[in-house]
Amino acid sequence: LSERKEELVASAEEGRRQAEDSGFPYNAYSFSKEWKVVADLPGWLSLSGYFTSYSGGAHGMYGLESLVWDKEVGRGFPGRELFTSTEALDAALGDRLCEALNREREKKRQEPIPADSESEFDRCVGVEEATLLAGSSNGKTFDRVGVWFGPYVAGPYAEGAYELEFPVDEAVLDAVKPTYRSAFSIRR
Repeated sequence: LSERKEELVASAEEGRRQAEDSGFPYNAYSFSKEWKVVADLPGWLSLSGYFTSYSGGAHGMYGLESLVWDKEVGRGFPGRELFTSTEALDAALGDRLCEALNREREKKRQEPIPADSESEFDRCVGVEEATLLAGSSNGKTFDRVGVWFGPYVAGPYAEGAYELEFPVDEAVLDAVKPTYRSAFSIRR
């Protein structure tokens, strides 16, 4: 954290100098992060870290991080490490991922997504470009997977983030690393 703060301060000082040299007003740089509990299970804690930053330019930026804490081992890691690979999770979710994303795009845009579109913001986006969150509806095991696409990933900045949720089924369970399978269950 102290390294991040030092980088922000150095960047802000450079931004202030550049603004003064160019005769432009300086807008203060910033960074903040808030952690929230996604699931608190026996042996596991799943957290989401929402952050915002501004480091010059037309607008700030925001994003989401995932942290899964293994209470027994005392180690945290990103949610994506629960899975054998992002490709395996993409295969497990199959067409559901793109269909769910396009439904959300259509709600925001209030128009259908053309099947033959070549637009960057109409393409199917894989979980490699997402933040993955492990959630629970039963308080005992992870039985749902959140897929969060930040700004510019699945749509323009003005559309905001895209948040999708999928129940754990056999296909998703097969994509979980064997080491972590006992922490998951199929959502009924």
